[in-house]
Formats: sequence, C-alpha cells, structure tokens
Amino acid sequence: MKNPEFVVSVIVAVVLALVVGFWPGGDPAVRVRLALSYGVLILLFLFGFLILAAIASGKINISTLLSESGGGASMSRFQLLIFTFVISLSFLLLVFHDPTKFPDPTPDVLALLGISATTYAVSKGIQAGGSLPSKTGTNGADGKKSPNPPNPAPPNQGDGNAANQG
Repeated sequence: MKNPEFVVSVIVAVVLALVVGFWPGGDPAVRVRLALSYGVLILLFLFGFLILAAIASGKINISTLLSESGGGASMSRFQLLIFTFVISLSFLLLVFHDPTKFPDPTPDVLALLGISATTYAVSKGIQAGGSLPSKTGTNGADGKKSPNPPNPAPPNQGDGNAANQG
C-alpha cells in the first residue's frame, strides 16, 4: 500500500466513532448522530494532519504556492490565502467563545470571500487569455509573433452545382 497513514486514519476515525456511538446512556438516535458527526470530524482532522505532516516531511512541495506561471508572486493568490485564513481563524475564535453552536456566516463574510476568490479566477482567466494566439497571429499579452499563426479559411469552392453558384 502506498499510503498506510490514510488507512490508519480511517480506522482510527471509525473506531472512535464506534466508541462514541456505543457510549452508555442517552437516546440511541442522538448517539448515532453524534457518532457520525464525531467520525467525520475526526476523519477531517486526521486528513488535515496527514497533509501537514506531508508538507513538513517534504512530500508536498508548497514553494510555488503563491507564484505565477511566469515566476513572480501572485497578489490574487496571496489575497485568497490571507482571506481564507482570517475568516477561518475568526470562525474558530467564535466557536471557542460559544462552543454550543457553530456561528452562522454573515452575507458580508461570504461576499468578501467570494470577491477574493473571483479576483483569483479573473487573474487566471487573464493569464490564460494572454497566452492564446489572436486572429492577427500575435499573443495578446506580450505582442510577440505566435509560432504557429492560424491558417486562413480556404476560398468557397462550392459543391459543383450550378444552381448554388449564382
């Protein structure tokens, strides 16, 4: 098996969910719901831990996480990363403040995160559009000649039928 850590994480999550499910006392429906909820929560935590461990051990390379295809830094990627961390940290602090319920995301928070993600998507679209050859045979972003200009359309030959030729 290539990733035994994955299998171990799933087994640990299932075992802990079963422990929560078979804990004595309480309504059986509530225990099943708690077992499933805690199982998914533990599984997500373990997957996140596996990703962090792979980053720390060098299996996952994050050196180009914020770089553009040309090699420079991407402001849109940086903005999306920072907004995501700030919003998730604020939700974490709200959960620590009142652990009895998960805070509802406000429309303002969702709008800010959506604007940040849209900025990244537009920047990727501009990058992709700048590398496509235009009809004049030049690349739009740098103005250099395209290595393979588009072929012109062949003249209309017709189908040999005199009625269609005019």
